[in-house]
Amino acid sequence: MIELYNKHYISADFQSRITDGWSDGPRPDRDTTDAICINEQGGYQFRLFPGGEENPALYTMDGIPLYRWDGQAVQRRTDKEIGADRVYIPAPSPTAQEQLRADVDFLAALQGVIL
Repeated sequence: MIELYNKHYISADFQSRITDGWSDGPRPDRDTTDAICINEQGGYQFRLFPGGEENPALYTMDGIPLYRWDGQAVQRRTDKEIGADRVYIPAPSPTAQEQLRADVDFLAALQGVIL
């Protein structure tokens, strides 16, 4: 019996934060030029670690990478590393209601009215 394997790849940014991960099983034609092969004998679905979760989340709920590449292995980023990235997330735009309230407060202040 011939065993079939799939390669598992990651992409990392300039700070070694993992930004993408995939298996060549479902994505055989994906360009791997700048990718890092982390497993040459993996299963069909992508896994960051042998026996780990299939297709794991790579980002926090607010879009910060959860893992980094240390040059030899995938490492979970620390809370401190993730927190340092969180500082650079722009504040969300105000909702329509929040913007309307700010506009009313501004106009009232121009007229000397305290609301």
